[in-house]
Amino acid sequence: MSERAPAVAAVDFGASSIRVCRVELGPDAPRLSVVHRYAHSPAADGSGVLRWDWARLLAETEKGLAAAQEAGPLASIGVDTWGVDYGLLDAHGDPVAPPVSYRDDRTAGYAAVIDRLGGAAALYDLTGVQLVPYNTVFQVAAHDPAERDRARHLLMLPELVVHHLTGAVVGEPTSAGTSGLVDIRTGAWSPALAAGIGLDSAVLPDILPAGTPVGTWQGVPVHLVGGHDTASAVAAMGAGAGSRPAFVSTGTWLLVGREQPDPDLSDAARAANLTNEIGVLGGVRLLKNLAGGWLLEGCRPGWGDPPIRGLIEQAATVVDVPESRLDPTDARFLHPDDMLGEVTGALGLPRDTPPAVVTRVVVESLAAGTAGVLAELPGAAPSDIHVFGGAQSALYRRLLARCTGVPVHAGPAEATALGNAVVQGIALGVYHDLADARRHLGEP
Repeated sequence: MSERAPAVAAVDFGASSIRVCRVELGPDAPRLSVVHRYAHSPAADGSGVLRWDWARLLAETEKGLAAAQEAGPLASIGVDTWGVDYGLLDAHGDPVAPPVSYRDDRTAGYAAVIDRLGGAAALYDLTGVQLVPYNTVFQVAAHDPAERDRARHLLMLPELVVHHLTGAVVGEPTSAGTSGLVDIRTGAWSPALAAGIGLDSAVLPDILPAGTPVGTWQGVPVHLVGGHDTASAVAAMGAGAGSRPAFVSTGTWLLVGREQPDPDLSDAARAANLTNEIGVLGGVRLLKNLAGGWLLEGCRPGWGDPPIRGLIEQAATVVDVPESRLDPTDARFLHPDDMLGEVTGALGLPRDTPPAVVTRVVVESLAAGTAGVLAELPGAAPSDIHVFGGAQSALYRRLLARCTGVPVHAGPAEATALGNAVVQGIALGVYHDLADARRHLGEP
């Protein structure tokens, strides 16, 4: 690789760990190094609200960016996080309070908000977003009025990090699109939806496309990328896909779907609770969310915190696999007090069932659930499936291939950071467009 190849920093917030990666871009495949990683989880505040430790996450971000600079100059920084969560800024540009986690139960009454906004069919037709309790629109409707009254800006989490780094107050299509407050046809905030939940639309920022430079951090340009981590991950799907590729982005959640030019707002898509997520550089991802690595992560404390990799390796050797399966779309797994009890209860297994057996049935359930989502997608069946992200395993891919009967390809574990980085590369002129960037990522 040329010594003049630019290096960028990809800040990737996951709901259980954040990573800062240094990625060298150029004529060959990108070279990625994870320079900083920090595990985290939300915690209840004094009033019982589940919040992210935002000050610590920002401090860890800057620690990671400093580490990325130690290896040489950076040409750009990009930030992605999970979707739906947001933060409020006051008149001085300071956080009103740490952001609330989507796993908080404050949105339990979200069905009443749906009715207030005109009903499920009308809401889906306007936003194209699946109706789940943690959507931003329902979170904001349930937000503490005292905090909301102090807010002058509402930023989705990726842009909240960008604001900390640069002072910019901006939105980005992929992160805004997870909110349930954006008109899927226009790509703009919906004033009617904001008014319907009592939100002054003046607090919503201008939405600028990925690749836009929005300021600097210690002299390094900061560019918007696919702020929603799934958008960034799918950008790194790579070349060599079949004629009808599907994808599974693995992490705390499994995001199962496909790319297509236009949203599907049909009654069938709504009935299947499919969501239309805005693509990082155009188009949409038609997909569904399934509980993913969160299930096993939640069970680990009840087993003495064994490593996930060891659990999967042992699960692959299980011969007598129980026939029971759990539904990874079931809301009971969103934030239970006792995940192990919830999982074994859903499977009809004793709580003291060996961890390898429980793990095997969970992975079998995830593969079956993934196949079920792919079967729900309108049109022809997928030609192949691309699995990427840090929560994938050979066992899951093998079971998925068995369930679907189509080839399953293993993609990069750090797909989100790679996608983040190549969008920065497009902004810097390293790549012509997304298709060119994907060619540099290589065959699956």
